[in-house]
Amino acid sequence: MGRQATAAPESNPSPVGLEIRTLTKVSELRAVEGLQQAVWGMPDREVVPSHQLLAAVRNGGLVLGAFSGGRLVGFSYAFVGWREGERVLHSHMTAVLPGLQDREVGYRLKLAQREWALANGYRRVVWTFDPLQSRNAHFNLRKLGARAERYEVNYYGEMDDDLNRGLPTDRLEVDWWLRSEPVVARVEGRWEGMSLAQTQPVLEASGDGPGPVGRPAGRLLRLEVPHSVRALQERDLRLALSWRLAVRQAFLRCFREGYAAVDFAQEAGRGFYVLERSG
Repeated sequence: MGRQATAAPESNPSPVGLEIRTLTKVSELRAVEGLQQAVWGMPDREVVPSHQLLAAVRNGGLVLGAFSGGRLVGFSYAFVGWREGERVLHSHMTAVLPGLQDREVGYRLKLAQREWALANGYRRVVWTFDPLQSRNAHFNLRKLGARAERYEVNYYGEMDDDLNRGLPTDRLEVDWWLRSEPVVARVEGRWEGMSLAQTQPVLEASGDGPGPVGRPAGRLLRLEVPHSVRALQERDLRLALSWRLAVRQAFLRCFREGYAAVDFAQEAGRGFYVLERSG
């Protein structure tokens, strides 16, 4: 997703009576505008307006809403895209109100999106996310089973919302292959995460900052990112920038060497992408 706000483990029960459904009414889509600002602190000019959402929905796109007690608490917005000559669903935004970001709301939205995509003939969903956001990395790779093989440098240019201010907007683009074994195994609850024990380091922390970027070698690699880049931005923006540049260098080097990010593991309060050599 271009923007995503979901918590990492999402292990607590969903709110009682949570309802997921497609949004087609102007009044509901206007509520999505407010939710964008509540979650991301977006200025008015960066909010996707209700008329754009309505046009997307009426031309093959999808906006899902999560409701609790009749109140909109989360949404997911996707539209038609193309990759390598194939029609894909591009999931542009998924957001959940902060107080409910560890309550399976985001996961329920994504499962509903998967069901809709399969029913409409899609094989994969693609989206982008900030590689420094460890919570989203955990959600996308470990929880959902998406994989990343493409890194976009400063994808959106300069942005002035709370999450992006002061840093280049680098993004990983993930593929969510809807019928693949990694995805199906997660949906069915029979998948076990990868261990870091067999990985080789390509980037690890050195104190608060990133260490040197190593040469990719071996079948499995680990690539560390800060536990909370948001806290780092508030405390030391230059240090956050150093992480951005080191992570960029590491991913670009690994992807050139034929690796893909396939999991995200946490150990002793630290977060690591797990990369596997493709093929």
